[in-house]
Amino acid sequence: MDLRSLRYFCAAAELGSITAAAERCHVAQPSISHAIAQLEAEFELRLFSRSKKGVSLTPAGEEFFQQARQLLSNAGQMESRFKARKRTPLLVGIHRELASRDSAWLVQLLSRTLPGHQLEVRVQPAQTTDLWLTSARRSPAGYRFVSLLDQQYHLLTPKGWPLSLPLTLEAALAYPWIDRLDCEQRGALLRLLPQLGQHSQMQVDTEDLALSLVQHKQGVTVMALSDDTDTLPDDIQHYSLQGLAPQPLLQRQLGVAVAATIGEEVELALGLS
Repeated sequence: MDLRSLRYFCAAAELGSITAAAERCHVAQPSISHAIAQLEAEFELRLFSRSKKGVSLTPAGEEFFQQARQLLSNAGQMESRFKARKRTPLLVGIHRELASRDSAWLVQLLSRTLPGHQLEVRVQPAQTTDLWLTSARRSPAGYRFVSLLDQQYHLLTPKGWPLSLPLTLEAALAYPWIDRLDCEQRGALLRLLPQLGQHSQMQVDTEDLALSLVQHKQGVTVMALSDDTDTLPDDIQHYSLQGLAPQPLLQRQLGVAVAATIGEEVELALGLS
């Protein structure tokens, strides 16, 4: 018996469904079924009655469920009490450009990777940091970069604004351009299309503000997106820029930059040792 098997069992008991338990626990359905079978074999009990509607606890399963739930609660209290004592702080810097849509996903992933540490996340901190949440191009000197997410630059327009297809960058110049001062590829875009500066209706320095302006039909802009983590508002449409510019210009890698002075435990967790 282990705590993971008990968690899977309790999820199935609470939801009355193996499938729903698998979704809650973020595992495949056979993992839940296998854990329950192991518990039934180990304790020589029939824990569930199974039907087309799902699963329900047997009388023995109900008693087992109460004990398992109490055991998991006690384990959670122990973990919170004693692990919190050992957590060491890590100062994590994040570039201003990422302190919006991408920040929550990156911080969540880093927190799961480093559960024994307390993350102190600061936007553009003045002091030296242990880690930076950043892009590969903006990784500070003296830090080692670990890629966590690949993104592609897209053209963003208000929904309903027509563009002729196949798309050309010149076609975007039919509309007012929202010039993102925080975009790390701004210089490269201006070199590729110098006329962008002439079509710039306004300049903004945050991604969130640029998105809001596109939503309110004030113009178009470019932004790095990921199919895995990004969900745009329904009133914004986006177009891939594949084939319209050199490939390096269209890509952005997000990840964590690790200071050379970081401890071995963190390096191991991030796959650097």
